[in-house]
Amino acid sequence: MNEEIINNIEKSGKIPKISFLNWGDFISTFFQNPSISMIWGDIGVGKSTFALQLSLEILKRDLKVFYLHTKFSPIDLLLKRILKEGSDLSDSNFLLWHPTSLYRQKEIVLEWSLQIQQLLEFYKEKKVGLIIVDEIASLYLLELGKELKNAQLNQDLILILATLKKIQTEYQIPVVLLNTFSIKQNEKNISQVIPHGGKLINYWTSFEVKIDRTPQISRMKFSITKNKSNLSVPKVWSWMLTDKGFI
Repeated sequence: MNEEIINNIEKSGKIPKISFLNWGDFISTFFQNPSISMIWGDIGVGKSTFALQLSLEILKRDLKVFYLHTKFSPIDLLLKRILKEGSDLSDSNFLLWHPTSLYRQKEIVLEWSLQIQQLLEFYKEKKVGLIIVDEIASLYLLELGKELKNAQLNQDLILILATLKKIQTEYQIPVVLLNTFSIKQNEKNISQVIPHGGKLINYWTSFEVKIDRTPQISRMKFSITKNKSNLSVPKVWSWMLTDKGFI
């Protein structure tokens, strides 16, 4: 679904036909086409839950997940609910980082390149199956405007994204960026919903999905806003958000 269609939806209030999508079919398609994906939407629509469900699929394959959590809100309870309840998965494969500055976020991502290379050399096979950044722009936005250092922040964010793209391409590891959005007015004074980071982040992604609430409690709508990976999934579908994740 492109930007023009989204804008028409916003103006008309019409919602495209919502298709059925089985979770297993989505997982199969998603991991067969590794790319940099962005999952974006409002606070509380289940972006972190969705990312942890993807993590669980990788952990079941005895591969490692690199999870970078940049938000100040705790994630421990969600981790326990989605990853550990009713399972005997080892903590050693789920690696969690929690930077508090964009500079530290950049350092961690740069360190990942070396860590993944070392794991590959030691095991002689790929051991990292998924990388998640939750959220990609939060620390960038937090520091933006401070002491007129915006140019340096832009450079740091670009370096983070470029390094993630290098890792994804070189090692064929799916990278998932979580993101929120802002509402801006265009030149025609029409409100537009724009993911944080705008073109700076959009340049590096191949697949983007927006999660929205629906009138039905706990049912979330997923809309493809970019699909350069040509994943064979519907343009719009919905899943119920439960305590155990999306179904």
